Amino acid sequence: MQNTSENQIKTWGNKQEELIASLQLQPLIVVLRPTKEDFLVELTDSFLSKKLEYLNNVGIKHVEIAWTDIDDWVSLIKKLKQKFPNISLGAASITNDIAFKDFQESGLCYAMTPIWNKALQKKARISEQILIPGVLTPSEIQNAISFGWKIIKIFPASTLGLNYIKQIKTPIKSLPFVIAAGGIKSQDIDQWLNAG
Repeated sequence: MQNTSENQIKTWGNKQEELIASLQLQPLIVVLRPTKEDFLVELTDSFLSKKLEYLNNVGIKHVEIAWTDIDDWVSLIKKLKQKFPNISLGAASITNDIAFKDFQESGLCYAMTPIWNKALQKKARISEQILIPGVLTPSEIQNAISFGWKIIKIFPASTLGLNYIKQIKTPIKSLPFVIAAGGIKSQDIDQWLNAG
């Protein structure tokens, strides 16, 4: 695999900072999972499109669409991007090379993975793609920081709880921008946001 140039790393870092700035303005990401029916009906009739229409109308700016191993996923994403230009669409559940390739082809702004996978991270950095790593342990968090991540996803946040983030802030002094993901209910959002 080719080495990452300084210019690629700089561009990759700038993309991270742009996403962080957008998330600081609206620190909420909604994750939607397409069903098989979403691929079988016209876009305007799909439940996924109707959910996005509602989220767009209430002003939600960040929505992730979960990757699924269906041939039409890239096509569906491109149609959704065109229909909802005011939403910053990302991909969720990118865990393997096939999913990463689909993410690249979709033209989405960013993606998230629930795991720390160094090989996928190298591909993302070389191609200047934002593939936010899902991390759990202090070692994984440090690996992400050492790799150059300014933004990470703590997963599964609901299982770990708010106290976990408070505890790791002390030993990991320069904690990146943290997205708490995994099982957080709407009634819990305020306490997570208030925790920073």
